[in-house]
Amino acid sequence: MDSTSPRERLYEVFTDLDTDVETKVDRALQIGTEYFDLPLGFLTRIDDGSQEIVQAVGDHELIQPGETCPLEDAYCRRTVDVEGVLAVQDANDSSISERAIDVFDLGTYIGAKVVVDEELYGTVCFADEAERAQPFPEADELFLELLSTLVSTAIQRRRHDQEIEARNDHLRREKQRFEGIAENSFDILFRVGHDAEFTYVSSAVEPTLGYAPADLTGSPSTSS
Repeated sequence: MDSTSPRERLYEVFTDLDTDVETKVDRALQIGTEYFDLPLGFLTRIDDGSQEIVQAVGDHELIQPGETCPLEDAYCRRTVDVEGVLAVQDANDSSISERAIDVFDLGTYIGAKVVVDEELYGTVCFADEAERAQPFPEADELFLELLSTLVSTAIQRRRHDQEIEARNDHLRREKQRFEGIAENSFDILFRVGHDAEFTYVSSAVEPTLGYAPADLTGSPSTSS
Protein backbone atom coordinates (compact mmCIF):
# COMPACT_ATOMS: atom_id res chain seq x y z
CA MET A 1 0.00 0.00 0.00
CA ASP A 2 1.36 3.46 -0.95
CA SER A 3 1.92 5.46 2.25
CA THR A 4 3.07 8.61 0.42
CA SER A 5 1.00 11.62 1.49
CA PRO A 6 -0.89 13.71 -1.09
CA ARG A 7 1.50 16.62 -0.48
CA GLU A 8 4.51 14.40 -1.11
CA ARG A 9 2.89 13.07 -4.28
CA LEU A 10 2.38 16.64 -5.52
CA TYR A 11 6.02 17.51 -4.90
CA GLU A 12 7.11 14.34 -6.70
CA VAL A 13 4.99 15.27 -9.71
CA PHE A 14 6.26 18.82 -10.04
CA THR A 15 9.93 18.05 -9.38
CA ASP A 16 10.04 15.47 -12.18
CA LEU A 17 12.15 17.20 -14.84
CA ASP A 18 11.27 14.62 -17.50
CA THR A 19 7.51 15.29 -17.41
CA ASP A 20 5.79 18.03 -19.42
CA VAL A 21 3.51 20.59 -17.80
CA GLU A 22 0.28 19.12 -19.19
CA THR A 23 1.04 15.73 -17.64
CA LYS A 24 2.00 17.34 -14.33
CA VAL A 25 -1.27 19.28 -14.20
CA ASP A 26 -3.29 16.19 -15.10
CA ARG A 27 -1.65 14.21 -12.30
CA ALA A 28 -2.16 17.09 -9.87
CA LEU A 29 -5.87 17.19 -10.74
CA GLN A 30 -6.12 13.45 -10.15
CA ILE A 31 -4.39 13.79 -6.78
CA GLY A 32 -6.69 16.68 -5.90
CA THR A 33 -9.91 14.83 -6.72
CA GLU A 34 -8.74 11.96 -4.53
CA TYR A 35 -7.69 14.26 -1.69
CA PHE A 36 -10.92 16.30 -1.66
CA ASP A 37 -13.08 13.28 -2.54
CA LEU A 38 -14.65 15.35 -5.32
CA PRO A 39 -15.22 13.96 -8.83
CA LEU A 40 -14.30 17.08 -10.83
CA GLY A 41 -10.96 18.84 -11.13
CA PHE A 42 -10.06 21.47 -13.70
CA LEU A 43 -7.60 24.17 -14.73
CA THR A 44 -8.98 27.30 -16.38
CA ARG A 45 -7.54 30.13 -18.43
CA ILE A 46 -9.18 33.50 -17.83
CA ASP A 47 -8.68 36.27 -20.35
CA ASP A 48 -10.67 39.27 -21.52
CA GLY A 49 -13.81 38.38 -19.58
CA SER A 50 -13.89 34.77 -20.74
CA GLN A 51 -13.12 31.44 -19.08
CA GLU A 52 -11.69 28.46 -20.97
CA ILE A 53 -11.26 24.98 -19.54
CA VAL A 54 -7.63 24.07 -20.27
CA GLN A 55 -7.48 20.66 -18.60
CA ALA A 56 -10.03 18.64 -16.68
CA VAL A 57 -10.72 15.32 -15.03
CA GLY A 58 -14.20 14.01 -14.31
CA ASP A 59 -17.48 13.77 -16.16
CA HIS A 60 -19.25 17.10 -16.65
CA GLU A 61 -20.44 18.26 -20.06
CA LEU A 62 -19.35 21.88 -19.61
CA ILE A 63 -16.10 21.15 -17.78
CA GLN A 64 -14.04 19.64 -20.57
CA PRO A 65 -10.89 20.95 -22.33
CA GLY A 66 -11.76 23.65 -24.85
CA GLU A 67 -15.13 24.57 -23.32
CA THR A 68 -15.57 28.32 -22.87
CA CYS A 69 -18.06 30.65 -21.23
CA PRO A 70 -18.31 34.28 -20.15
CA LEU A 71 -16.51 34.73 -16.84
CA GLU A 72 -19.73 36.17 -15.40
CA ASP A 73 -21.35 32.74 -15.90
CA ALA A 74 -18.58 30.87 -14.07
CA TYR A 75 -18.05 29.93 -10.43
CA CYS A 76 -14.48 31.16 -10.89
CA ARG A 77 -15.80 34.71 -11.19
CA ARG A 78 -15.87 34.84 -7.41
CA THR A 79 -12.55 33.01 -7.08
CA VAL A 80 -10.60 35.74 -8.87
CA ASP A 81 -12.05 38.35 -6.51
CA VAL A 82 -11.07 36.75 -3.21
CA GLU A 83 -7.73 36.45 -1.48
CA GLY A 84 -6.62 32.86 -1.16
CA VAL A 85 -9.10 30.03 -1.64
CA LEU A 86 -12.84 30.20 -2.35
CA ALA A 87 -14.43 27.23 -0.56
CA VAL A 88 -18.16 26.63 -1.11
CA GLN A 89 -20.01 23.96 0.84
CA ASP A 90 -23.41 24.71 -0.70
CA ALA A 91 -23.52 26.92 -3.79
CA ASN A 92 -27.15 27.86 -3.17
CA ASP A 93 -26.13 29.36 0.16
CA SER A 94 -23.04 31.22 -1.03
CA SER A 95 -21.81 34.22 -3.00
CA ILE A 96 -21.85 32.24 -6.26
CA SER A 97 -24.20 33.90 -8.75
CA GLU A 98 -27.52 32.32 -9.64
CA ARG A 99 -26.50 32.50 -13.29
CA ALA A 100 -23.39 30.38 -12.64
CA ILE A 101 -25.42 27.86 -10.65
CA ASP A 102 -28.00 27.63 -13.45
CA VAL A 103 -25.24 27.03 -16.03
CA PHE A 104 -22.98 24.56 -14.20
CA ASP A 105 -25.25 23.21 -11.42
CA LEU A 106 -22.39 22.54 -8.99
CA GLY A 107 -23.28 22.19 -5.32
CA THR A 108 -19.72 21.98 -3.97
CA TYR A 109 -16.76 24.02 -5.19
CA ILE A 110 -13.26 24.90 -4.03
CA GLY A 111 -10.94 26.98 -6.21
CA ALA A 112 -7.82 29.13 -6.15
CA LYS A 113 -6.15 31.53 -8.55
CA VAL A 114 -3.24 30.54 -10.80
CA VAL A 115 -0.85 33.48 -11.08
CA VAL A 116 1.94 33.64 -13.68
CA ASP A 117 4.49 36.47 -13.78
CA GLU A 118 2.42 38.30 -11.15
CA GLU A 119 -0.63 38.33 -13.44
CA LEU A 120 -3.82 36.26 -13.31
CA TYR A 121 -3.57 33.22 -15.57
CA GLY A 122 -6.70 31.40 -14.44
CA THR A 123 -7.87 29.09 -11.67
CA VAL A 124 -7.52 25.52 -10.49
CA CYS A 125 -10.69 24.08 -8.99
CA PHE A 126 -12.43 20.98 -7.67
CA ALA A 127 -16.17 20.44 -7.51
CA ASP A 128 -19.18 18.16 -7.28
CA GLU A 129 -22.77 18.50 -8.39
CA ALA A 130 -23.89 17.54 -4.88
CA GLU A 131 -23.61 19.79 -1.84
CA ARG A 132 -21.07 19.03 0.86
CA ALA A 133 -22.24 17.99 4.32
CA GLN A 134 -19.47 19.84 6.17
CA PRO A 135 -17.47 23.01 5.49
CA PHE A 136 -13.99 22.60 4.03
CA PRO A 137 -11.41 22.52 6.84
CA GLU A 138 -8.41 24.84 6.81
CA ALA A 139 -6.16 21.91 5.85
CA ASP A 140 -8.06 21.57 2.56
CA GLU A 141 -7.59 25.24 1.77
CA LEU A 142 -3.86 25.01 2.52
CA PHE A 143 -3.58 21.95 0.27
CA LEU A 144 -5.22 23.79 -2.62
CA GLU A 145 -2.97 26.81 -2.05
CA LEU A 146 0.03 24.50 -2.41
CA LEU A 147 -1.39 22.86 -5.52
CA SER A 148 -2.18 26.18 -7.19
CA THR A 149 1.30 27.51 -6.37
CA LEU A 150 2.96 24.46 -7.93
CA VAL A 151 0.79 24.76 -11.05
CA SER A 152 1.55 28.49 -11.30
CA THR A 153 5.30 27.88 -11.01
CA ALA A 154 5.26 25.12 -13.63
CA ILE A 155 3.37 27.26 -16.15
CA GLN A 156 5.63 30.24 -15.46
CA ARG A 157 8.78 28.15 -15.95
CA ARG A 158 7.42 26.80 -19.24
CA ARG A 159 6.64 30.32 -20.43
CA HIS A 160 10.15 31.51 -19.59
CA ASP A 161 11.69 28.48 -21.34
CA GLN A 162 9.61 29.22 -24.43
CA GLU A 163 10.73 32.87 -24.39
CA ILE A 164 14.39 31.83 -24.14
CA GLU A 165 13.97 29.33 -26.97
CA ALA A 166 12.28 32.00 -29.13
CA ARG A 167 15.20 34.38 -28.53
CA ASN A 168 17.70 31.64 -29.33
CA ASP A 169 15.82 30.82 -32.54
CA HIS A 170 15.95 34.48 -33.52
CA LEU A 171 19.70 34.62 -32.86
CA ARG A 172 20.24 31.44 -34.90
CA ARG A 173 18.31 32.89 -37.83
CA GLU A 174 20.26 36.14 -37.65
CA LYS A 175 23.53 34.18 -37.56
CA GLN A 176 22.51 32.16 -40.61
CA ARG A 177 21.46 35.33 -42.44
CA PHE A 178 24.76 37.06 -41.66
CA GLU A 179 26.81 34.05 -42.74
CA GLY A 180 24.75 33.70 -45.92
CA ILE A 181 25.52 37.32 -46.83
CA ALA A 182 29.18 36.90 -45.87
CA GLU A 183 29.71 33.79 -47.98
CA ASN A 184 28.47 35.62 -51.07
CA SER A 185 30.63 38.71 -50.51
CA PHE A 186 34.11 39.36 -51.92
CA ASP A 187 34.91 41.31 -48.74
CA ILE A 188 36.36 39.60 -45.70
CA LEU A 189 33.67 39.61 -43.02
CA PHE A 190 34.24 38.37 -39.51
CA ARG A 191 32.68 38.25 -36.09
CA VAL A 192 34.59 38.63 -32.80
CA GLY A 193 33.42 37.33 -29.42
CA HIS A 194 33.71 38.94 -26.00
CA ASP A 195 37.12 37.32 -25.52
CA ALA A 196 38.44 39.06 -28.68
CA GLU A 197 38.65 35.77 -30.59
CA PHE A 198 37.23 35.20 -34.06
CA THR A 199 33.93 33.34 -33.87
CA TYR A 200 33.34 33.53 -37.62
CA VAL A 201 35.46 34.39 -40.68
CA SER A 202 34.02 34.45 -44.20
CA SER A 203 35.43 32.30 -46.99
CA ALA A 204 36.79 35.40 -48.78
CA VAL A 205 39.75 35.31 -46.38
CA GLU A 206 41.29 32.29 -48.10
CA PRO A 207 41.90 33.72 -51.61
CA THR A 208 42.78 37.11 -50.13
CA LEU A 209 45.10 36.19 -47.23
CA GLY A 210 45.71 32.49 -47.76
CA TYR A 211 44.09 31.38 -44.48
CA ALA A 212 41.27 28.88 -44.28
CA PRO A 213 38.32 30.25 -42.24
CA ALA A 214 38.53 27.28 -39.88
CA ASP A 215 42.17 28.08 -39.11
CA LEU A 216 41.26 31.57 -37.88
CA THR A 217 38.08 30.70 -35.98
CA GLY A 218 38.92 30.61 -32.29
CA SER A 219 42.19 32.50 -32.68
CA PRO A 220 42.84 36.00 -31.24
CA SER A 221 41.70 38.88 -33.42
CA THR A 222 44.58 41.05 -32.17
CA SER A 223 48.23 40.28 -31.67
CA SER A 224 49.97 41.11 -28.41
